[in-house]
Amino acid sequence: MRAVLRRSDPAPAPSEAAGEDDLHFAGWSLRLARRELRGPDSGLVELTGGEFELLCALADHPNRLLSREQLLDLTRGRAAVPFDRAIDVQISRLRGKIEADPKNPVLIKTVRGTGYIFATEVERS
Repeated sequence: MRAVLRRSDPAPAPSEAAGEDDLHFAGWSLRLARRELRGPDSGLVELTGGEFELLCALADHPNRLLSREQLLDLTRGRAAVPFDRAIDVQISRLRGKIEADPKNPVLIKTVRGTGYIFATEVERS
């Protein structure tokens, strides 16, 4: 019931509500107002809308375990259905873009059977 009520009155994302424009982590810069990601070499990294929303949700909750259900709710405003693997697919694609070695991720860690942790410090500016 709470999830339905929360989705019926959409609130701005936590970083947008606070008026924050940039999130910085591990040499990366996530510019919320421009909806863009810049790499450590300052190059622009193309993200889909879903990947951008997922990265924002992870960066808004650094070093905190987020379940697939929580990530679906934060990114799409909907509850997960059994066996919904959409988040897993997007995590895999996002890792391919931001991890040095996507097979051995250091930024987005998997907690088997539970969810994911964005395992880095995030600075806001």
